[in-house]
Amino acid sequence: MSLLLFLVLLADGALAGTVFAIARHQSGTFQSSTIQASTAQPRQVALTFDDGPHQTCTPALLDGLKQRGVKATFFLMGENIAGKELLVQRMQEEGHLIGNHSYRHIQMTKEEAEQACAEIEQTETLIQDITGRRPEYLRPPYGAWNEQLECRVNLTTVLWNVDSLDWKLQNTEQIVRRVEKDVKNGDIILMHDIFPTSVEAALRIVDDLQKQGYEFVTVEELLVD
Repeated sequence: MSLLLFLVLLADGALAGTVFAIARHQSGTFQSSTIQASTAQPRQVALTFDDGPHQTCTPALLDGLKQRGVKATFFLMGENIAGKELLVQRMQEEGHLIGNHSYRHIQMTKEEAEQACAEIEQTETLIQDITGRRPEYLRPPYGAWNEQLECRVNLTTVLWNVDSLDWKLQNTEQIVRRVEKDVKNGDIILMHDIFPTSVEAALRIVDDLQKQGYEFVTVEELLVD
């Protein structure tokens, strides 16, 4: 079975800000190592967006990020890609990281492993056909994942530790307050690029945190630096 790295960025407690990487090998044993978020450059955070691309919200978000010189990570749903291939190309051309968010946003732990794997592989193929690059990062819908779903695919599974709840709130001010009260160096922020309020809030958050000295990077940059 291929190697899978499962990354969990803890939000609370004495190990706050620590990324745990758990590698599963054919033997079925686990080897673990830790990557301290503090190894990143000072005051870095990663904005991540799920469920896109969206025909109007995603371009508005990309425009705003480009104006601010910000890179983000987009976890794409396969069924939302059709007809928006140029948006996916634009994400890549402008330096954003593109990840896999399944095809139909199913809760994978409630599906047969074969079906869950097919969801991942179908979206992987779509993204690779457009960008020429196989996505290396996966965010499972609802954060639902377990070791049985490694799918013979070498992917890094990325969760989050600041949840904007933008899908629920759909109120720009409330989303901004929720994120900014919790954010700290090394955080991964969960948002969605399918609501106008999310786009407005994300750009407000960027403006506010940049003034505080934060740098916005992709998930890959956050974990590697």
